[in-house]
Amino acid sequence: MRTSALALQSDHVTSRSIGWAALAPALVVPLLGSLLYFVWVPEGALGQAAYTLTKVFTLVYPLFFLRSIGANGLTRRQDDQGARWPSWRSVALAGLGSGVLIAALGAALMLTPLGDLVRLGAGAATAKADALGFREHFVLFAIFISVIHSGLEEYYWRFFVYGQLREKCRPWVAHGIAAVAFAAHHLVLTLQFFSVGLAVFMAVAVAVGGLLWSLMYERQGTVLGSWLSHLCVDAFLMVVAYQLVMG
Repeated sequence: MRTSALALQSDHVTSRSIGWAALAPALVVPLLGSLLYFVWVPEGALGQAAYTLTKVFTLVYPLFFLRSIGANGLTRRQDDQGARWPSWRSVALAGLGSGVLIAALGAALMLTPLGDLVRLGAGAATAKADALGFREHFVLFAIFISVIHSGLEEYYWRFFVYGQLREKCRPWVAHGIAAVAFAAHHLVLTLQFFSVGLAVFMAVAVAVGGLLWSLMYERQGTVLGSWLSHLCVDAFLMVVAYQLVMG
């Protein structure tokens, strides 16, 4: 297991981490953005612009710090002397396997009364897709969410947010903060379509997923495995969303 997150050298912290003032926007901007495009200005050009600008922020903001924090964990393994990283094949299999298992669990839950509660949100989901201009291009939107957006979220939430939190906090504190921050904007989303109880349940599930993926990132030294897992889960969610919006 990787041990550097437990005992970081002071010079490593200085050269590979950013301050809390720089990290704080990364924790809250996705939540504020979701409030803008789902609650405060949910329709028309303003809502679409808020959605686009929030996604641009998640792509661009970490780039400002890439020179100081490095890109290890994205295109190559993290620098960690003595680490025994799993093989790339194991990383890929773990990612695909966990993603398929989570998707299968979700599909099973859709066959229970919980699935009926989800389908009650079809009208609200359709209205929101129309308001944001997604419905007429839903298949392209679903591909973007499943493939590109899942990778963007792993780059942002695991590589950047969790990667910086672990430089400042004890490991489980870092995992917990990253998981809650990741789930926060998803709670805003689910509250637009479902009852409070179901929305909170879904947000907790998202937090558990975020925790799993940050653990994978920590264990594997790369976002590849967590991205493949995330991709599978988002593909399943897009199938469900297609049934709600287009069915």
